[in-house]
Amino acid sequence: MTNITKNQIDELKKMMELELAQLVNETQEEMDPGSKPSYIDVGGDGDSGDEAVADTIVDTDNAVIGLHLQKAIDLNAALDRIQLGVYGVCIDCGDSVSFERISAYPTAKRCISCQHLREKMFASEPKSNL
Repeated sequence: MTNITKNQIDELKKMMELELAQLVNETQEEMDPGSKPSYIDVGGDGDSGDEAVADTIVDTDNAVIGLHLQKAIDLNAALDRIQLGVYGVCIDCGDSVSFERISAYPTAKRCISCQHLREKMFASEPKSNL
């Protein structure tokens, strides 16, 4: 059971819904080809330096979109937990996630103890490229 009140959850839900809507708008803008200057528009003459800059810009844009999408996934998952009545309950141990943690990180799905344990367990694992 959570120690977070219904009013607190309602406020956090409103905040997350607004943030999600903003992320959707930002992602749509980021993905809109009309909002970005083309390679030719920025004076690209085809030399390797210009191509490297263009590649870096595309990679950066893709990374930003990826971050937006991950945040949207996290927000949707938190909103789903609210809907299911398990928001503020640690997915690992079932204890309450503190209001301080939830208010600082509304998409938190673990209590601070379980999150620390998870970070210790997975901190030294090599990242897979798959």
